[in-house]
Amino acid sequence: MGNEAAVEPQGTRHRILQIALTLMAQRGVDGTSMRDLASAADLNVASLYHYFPSKRDLLEAVLVEHGFLPVQAREPLPEDDPSAPSQLATLLANILLSMFEVEDFVRLMVGEAIRGEETARAVGLDLFTTFNDSIEAWIVKHRSDLEATQAAPAMARLLSAMVVGIFIERAAGVMVDDGNLKAVLTSRAYEAAALLGAADL
Repeated sequence: MGNEAAVEPQGTRHRILQIALTLMAQRGVDGTSMRDLASAADLNVASLYHYFPSKRDLLEAVLVEHGFLPVQAREPLPEDDPSAPSQLATLLANILLSMFEVEDFVRLMVGEAIRGEETARAVGLDLFTTFNDSIEAWIVKHRSDLEATQAAPAMARLLSAMVVGIFIERAAGVMVDDGNLKAVLTSRAYEAAALLGAADL
């Protein structure tokens, strides 16, 4: 009996997140009010706020629920494996593949942020900061020359911008992948790693 009581809140929470994602995909983040969501989930607003105190909490929970956070959603890098073909290329490829696994959601978040929706901007910043930090950590560890000249943050920002640019290129329909998106993304990741002189690391 106690287990059933514990499972029900989790089931309700999961159902709210599923409905939230559907509504946001249809109406946008700004166009989806907590009241609308409560109604669609057959809850009163007070109950919804018990699960998610704000829209930002709701959006962040959607990210976690669906594994939308880049890098963390995929296998960890073989940091100490000298046989790894290119750890930086692997990191960049993993970030790109994670984004495209949930392309519709990332497209929604980017679109809403561009239109100035504050909650989407804040959550998008959290989302993209995750992989920027991962890239910078790799550079600090493996390119001491860039770290010594304090260029590591700038290089991380450049590579992060490249990742976002590749996503926009694909979303705009100008990337040709011939049905093999994974191969194209991996190729782009290796190109970037080679430009940084990291192809053999």
